Amino acid sequence: MIAPSLISDSIPPLHVEDSGEHALITMQEFNVSQLPVLDGNTYIGLVTLDEIINLKHLSHTLKSFQLPVRKPFVRDTAHIFDVMKAALDFNVRVVPVINDNFEYLGLISAESCLRGFAVLNSVKDAGAILELEIEQTDYSLSEVARIVEDNDAKILCFYTNIRQQDGIIEITLKLNTTDVASIVASFERFDYEVKAIHNDAEYTEELKDRYDALMRYLNV
Repeated sequence: MIAPSLISDSIPPLHVEDSGEHALITMQEFNVSQLPVLDGNTYIGLVTLDEIINLKHLSHTLKSFQLPVRKPFVRDTAHIFDVMKAALDFNVRVVPVINDNFEYLGLISAESCLRGFAVLNSVKDAGAILELEIEQTDYSLSEVARIVEDNDAKILCFYTNIRQQDGIIEITLKLNTTDVASIVASFERFDYEVKAIHNDAEYTEELKDRYDALMRYLNV
């Protein structure tokens, strides 16, 4: 999933000829606190609501303000993980997308990024979630996949995290089945510690409800 597929068409950019007042109204209308500024179709940087509010003459154009504009962005070939990294690195909720000529292609909002991430991670698909642990020296991706597939199941999503303090690999699996008794037994037989199992319909519904609630919050 790459950046252009995540672009939100509903949020317009600002232009250097726009007034501070126009920038303020646009941010309020679309409920955002950051917007990209363009010169023609060239991306100049990202301006924040606080920077606009602190201006003395809102009737003047953005070009005359010499705002301390930051330049977070991703290229049009960036993966969704690159988008999330840029948002975290710059602490922003919108990430502009540009091409190699610095021409503006669109804006990725936190909402559209989260929706894409949810699709990528099969959040809405029914299936069990297993949390496993094993020593890093014994970890094998191929073995994890083999254990699952030998039990007639498939991995829909796979995450790992290394605990640096003790060299333990934490593994989170989303599977395409809720019948995981044989899979759990197989992991335990191969010395994986099964830390948690989420496989009932109530948990799946709760996860969907949390996702929907977060989407509603981002739309407020």
